[in-house]
Amino acid sequence: MTGKRILALILDWVAAILVVQVIPNAPAYATPKHSLLTLIIFGTEVALFTWMMGSSFGQRIVGLRIRDIGIDRNPTFVQSLIRTLLIMVVIPPLLADSNSRGLHDRLAKTKLTIV
Repeated sequence: MTGKRILALILDWVAAILVVQVIPNAPAYATPKHSLLTLIIFGTEVALFTWMMGSSFGQRIVGLRIRDIGIDRNPTFVQSLIRTLLIMVVIPPLLADSNSRGLHDRLAKTKLTIV
């Protein structure tokens, strides 16, 4: 499942880069402004898609879903926001427990499932 997670993250990041590229008058590629705009687009896409559909664009493609651990439904907006902000910090996803739940999933009270 770790390979699918990494692939989903790459797909989400590439999608954010492509969205920034089509914005009129967007900053030049590989500049600090472009990187910040890419991060904002990435965070928005992941948080909103996870909340509304239960998976980000990349997760949907690779067959993963995020669920609220307590009631087995899509996470709330707050859960999605917490989870996404922690992913954007990078370290929490690397701190996994014995069930392969990263710190971002534990703090947001979510779990990753295979569709």
